Amino acid sequence: MKKKLLLSIVALATIFLAGCSKKDDLSANLVGLGGDTWTKGPIDEWISANYTTPYNIEVKYKWDRSELGEIYKNVVPVKEELVVPIMDIIKKTWIDPYVAVKGANFMKTYTQKQFYLAGSPSYNSNGTITLGTAEAGRKIVLLDLNTFNPANKPAVKQILHTMHHEFGHILNQNIAVTPDYQRITPSDYTATWFNIFRGAYSSTAALDKILYENDFWGKGFVTPYSRSNKDDDFVETLSTLLEGGAANFDNIINNLFVYDGLYIKRNGKGVYEQNTDARSKLLRKKAIVISYMKDSWGIDLADLQTRTQAAIEAQSPTADFNSLLGPGKTYGTITVNPQKLTGLSAKFLTAYNTANTTLQAGNPQTNKGYYIDNISLIFTAANKVTLRVNFMDPTAALGVGFNGDFDYNINNVNGTITMTYANPQPTTVTYGNARVIETYIPTLLAYFNNQQFSIRWVDDIVPQSKSIFGGLVKTTDPTSYLFGTL
Repeated sequence: MKKKLLLSIVALATIFLAGCSKKDDLSANLVGLGGDTWTKGPIDEWISANYTTPYNIEVKYKWDRSELGEIYKNVVPVKEELVVPIMDIIKKTWIDPYVAVKGANFMKTYTQKQFYLAGSPSYNSNGTITLGTAEAGRKIVLLDLNTFNPANKPAVKQILHTMHHEFGHILNQNIAVTPDYQRITPSDYTATWFNIFRGAYSSTAALDKILYENDFWGKGFVTPYSRSNKDDDFVETLSTLLEGGAANFDNIINNLFVYDGLYIKRNGKGVYEQNTDARSKLLRKKAIVISYMKDSWGIDLADLQTRTQAAIEAQSPTADFNSLLGPGKTYGTITVNPQKLTGLSAKFLTAYNTANTTLQAGNPQTNKGYYIDNISLIFTAANKVTLRVNFMDPTAALGVGFNGDFDYNINNVNGTITMTYANPQPTTVTYGNARVIETYIPTLLAYFNNQQFSIRWVDDIVPQSKSIFGGLVKTTDPTSYLFGTL
């Protein structure tokens, strides 16, 4: 037995030694495992010129497992060809706006002094993923970067949201926000915030969406993560205001209502019941964030927000709305619901409200008192748009309603369309519904008939609203317009 064991050891040693010839040099260091020097190239020179020299910030992108803390997690390195595009966008959409409103010394003083870039996200045992971490205000780790595409605006915003979130922590650690902030929603913070996700509430997609949003927006929180604790609540509100913009936040507020199952509660005239509690809580949080940035740091949040949104648009431009609207394109429908929108033109609202009031007066034969819930413009073909009037029956169960469709022929010349009421109209069910109400809504139908509109974004009317609202503006009267969600 001993002889066999000895022979085995000798054999293994022989194999090992045979694999280590005198020509092999095994003394080389591995980057991230004791050897962290390399010949500096264009990436390093760019980092030095844009981060290290002006702001004393180190950017590490070479693989170094020790920078990630939780060594049991599988994370891959960032692709080197993405380093400059990622850091360039971060500089232009995060550092530069702050410098414009507060100066370079502010950022040199308070920014994290080290960035570490990683290619994949860090997966957590609770099913969540980590996209970024900050350590004591000195270091930030950015993850999930290998899928980055500078032309992908949601990807740009995701990184920017992480940056504003982590920088918000630094600001709050230096000067704490007033305790009044955490008193707004004290009982709704939860360690299991990660259970707030789509698909967790109902197998019915529409109901699941309502219940999901109600579990954070409906409680006065801007994101599910903001429910985790008071500090993350504060920085999530700050980062959402900056990364998402004014129109995005206002759109959240304007869509907070009280639901009964799938439907918004309303009175007999169709007036929605607002979730005033959630609206108040979110607006109070916004007000504290604005005051905090002004009183603690001398920063006008609206100015910083405008500059941040302009920088995002400059780095990841939004295509012309006309090029994105139509059958088979990014957007096919503009939905207009005046109870969910602010800023619609007075001339459109006059036409809409007059039609609604006349319809509610009812057909003397039925006395139903129908009311208009919303309208949609559906671009079904290159030369046709359908005006869909969704009208409800207040005498029936909540949610019982009908679609009345009216077709208009259109001629689109570089985003300028002329709408002409089609004659004859089709005779299928939704067009039959239209015949029931058309006598009562002439002002709404006339608003579109034989009129010329420009199809465009309405960010000059509702600032920072590209990709949220698209609209039609009358070419002969720019004070007459409508817009809606997409």
